[in-house]
Amino acid sequence: MVSIVDDFEKHCIEVLEMHFGKLASGIVNKVKAKKNLDDMSNINDIKEFIDLIEINISVLAGKNKSSDICNRLRNRALDIMGTQKKIEPLINSDMASEIETFLEKNSLPSEIDVSDYTKYLTLKYGGKAKTVENEIIEKIKSHIKETISRNKIKAEINEFLKRYQQPTKADIDDFINFIRLSKLVFRTDELRDEIEKERLFRKFHGHQEAVKTSDINELVNLLKNTNDKDVIKKNLQNQELSYLIKDESEISDNSLSDFVKTMTPTKEDTIDTLEGLGLTHLISNKRRK
Repeated sequence: MVSIVDDFEKHCIEVLEMHFGKLASGIVNKVKAKKNLDDMSNINDIKEFIDLIEINISVLAGKNKSSDICNRLRNRALDIMGTQKKIEPLINSDMASEIETFLEKNSLPSEIDVSDYTKYLTLKYGGKAKTVENEIIEKIKSHIKETISRNKIKAEINEFLKRYQQPTKADIDDFINFIRLSKLVFRTDELRDEIEKERLFRKFHGHQEAVKTSDINELVNLLKNTNDKDVIKKNLQNQELSYLIKDESEISDNSLSDFVKTMTPTKEDTIDTLEGLGLTHLISNKRRK
């Protein structure tokens, strides 16, 4: 007999397959590694499970679409659990809008800033302070991933156009496939536009290295200089950013490892992806750099 949990997980995969194809099972398995459901799980456990799915797919589908997908899963969870209680969203839309505005002005807020802003939002809108704080931190991490992806995609476009000044459609399709399997966040139409925009700029103005500094870029550069977890942990603590590597209330090695891996994909990761695709002609000099 299929358990309630098995039935729900199967439904999650089916829904995600409609949007992400073969990636669906991997998304659910990744979430299960952090929050595994069993026969003792209650509606709050399932809610947390769905919240983790939403965080994972937001980098692929965007905030609005991922919210719509996961609302379907929440409705299914209510049916399966046999409860009429509505699962409330983590935060309301007004609070979410304020957080987005706050992060536009403060891409890497300090722990004190996060704590104070949490108090401000909780006093203004109500709710549990810990829930609000977790939502702010997850949005900060999401912003960091998006910034890193944009910067890496820009760098890859530059490398691509150095080799192919007049790329064919097949060249561009190969490049987009490479970017997709590199697990970077992008939209296909926007990526094509960026390639063409950069190609035309080079044609009429030549290539110019744009040097942009930001708090996030400085953090990435800091982590690139060492693989020592203790050093990284100390640096983040000194900058009042240790909330980025905390699991619940404490700093954990798993959280630190996951964060560093997100921040600093290695050159070998890129090379392995290319070789697996048979696309080594795109970035043939990476091993020699």
